[in-house]
Amino acid sequence: MVPERVIGGVVPSPVRPGPTGIAAVQTEHLISDIGDALRLLDAVERVRGHAHPLILGLQEAIGIKMPAALVLSAIANGRTTAHEVAKQVGITPGEAELAIADLEALGMVRTTPGLIVTSTGQARLSQLDGLTVRVLDVVTGILGPTDAAHLVRLLHTVADGLESASVAAAVNPTLPQVLHN
Repeated sequence: MVPERVIGGVVPSPVRPGPTGIAAVQTEHLISDIGDALRLLDAVERVRGHAHPLILGLQEAIGIKMPAALVLSAIANGRTTAHEVAKQVGITPGEAELAIADLEALGMVRTTPGLIVTSTGQARLSQLDGLTVRVLDVVTGILGPTDAAHLVRLLHTVADGLESASVAAAVNPTLPQVLHN
């Protein structure tokens, strides 16, 4: 067994952690000015602020909140277990189980003999699709077809980068240092 090296009362981690989270996303075109970064964050916050009432309106119109709608959509897309639903939606399996139970109580899914969307759930998804298309029509109407296509490409690029960052963080977590007295 290799003896532990103690530096200043601390045993250093044998794994040298790299950057995690957003810091793990690397690009050749980093924002060089704090003003640029703040303007970008302000623009993102403005869009989020305007999107929030739209989301609330969609939730009210279809009678379920967005997390439940995402779970319902995942089931409609063939996910047959709480674990599969959780993975697609980005929640814990426990949260997925609770959402599935709530949707079952509302008559939108059935869990036996297998996890499926009922006709009531299909109707809610159809309502959501129709309303979502209307909202997206407003956005694409503001931008026009060329800028809308460009925005879609940019959002996918950002999402891919953030997913890579979360994978990098999961593979190379920052390990706490062990203290010895």
